[in-house]
Amino acid sequence: TVFAAWLDTSHLGDKDAILIYSVGGGDAERKISANIIHAIDLAKARSAKVFGIVGRDSGYTAKHGDVVVLIPQVNPNWVTPLSEAFQAVVWHCLVSHPALQRRQTKW
Repeated sequence: TVFAAWLDTSHLGDKDAILIYSVGGGDAERKISANIIHAIDLAKARSAKVFGIVGRDSGYTAKHGDVVVLIPQVNPNWVTPLSEAFQAVVWHCLVSHPALQRRQTKW
């Protein structure tokens, strides 16, 4: 699959990690987000870490990730918009953290 092939070409190894942004996180039985599932499986096979920010605790990422941020479900009708909105908030917190930040934010 596309993600696993890219990770393989990039020589994913035990000092690497992948970060999954997904609402559902993949479902192997229902064949949903197969590319994510294959990427997680490859990362695990190569002893790389799997991090995730997802909106469902029942997905493949939540079950197989090493560290997963689960966006709480406030309303079942809003899982997708709230998951995607809060993924951006978590992402900005990560890239703005002093231990990871390469440049100061402007504002």
